[in-house]
Amino acid sequence: MANSAMPAATAAMTPAQQLNERFATIYATHLPRITALVGSQIINAEDKHLTDDLTAEAFTQVWLHLHKCEATTDAKVFSWVATIARRTVAHHFRTKKNRMERPADLGDWQYANRPMDQAAGYYTPTATGFRTAAIGNGDSDPDMDEALRRVRAGRPAVAA
Repeated sequence: MANSAMPAATAAMTPAQQLNERFATIYATHLPRITALVGSQIINAEDKHLTDDLTAEAFTQVWLHLHKCEATTDAKVFSWVATIARRTVAHHFRTKKNRMERPADLGDWQYANRPMDQAAGYYTPTATGFRTAAIGNGDSDPDMDEALRRVRAGRPAVAA
C-alpha cells in the first residue's frame, strides 16, 4: 500500500503538484473504505446515489483542507478523512431536517367550519366577536391612544 500520508516529493514538483499527488494517493487508497463508512452512516443504505454524493462531498472537503492535514501515517490520514466524511453526513441530515416542508394548513376546505359564499368564490369570515382596530384611518382604540400619549409624555400608562 502506498504511503498516502506524505508521498515522495520530486524536486521538480511545485507545492500545488505535490498536493495534487497527495490527494490522488489519498483518494485511490481510501475511497472504498470511505464509501463503505458513508453508506453505513446513512439510514437507507440502499440509496447508492446519496452515498456517492456524500462521499464526493467528503472528498471535496478533503481536497479543500488537505494543506492543513498534519497526518504522518496512513492510519492517521484515514482517521482524518473518516472524520470529515462523518461530519459531511451529519451536516447533510442536519440541513435536510431543517429544510423539510411542513404543511401550513392541515385541514381540507371541504371540512371547514365556515360557510362559503358560492357567488363570490371565497370564504366569508366567521363571526367571532373579536374586534381589531383599523390602522391609518384614525379609527383606533381610544384607550390605547390615551395610553400611548401618556407613555410618550413620560407618565405612567395607567392613570393613577
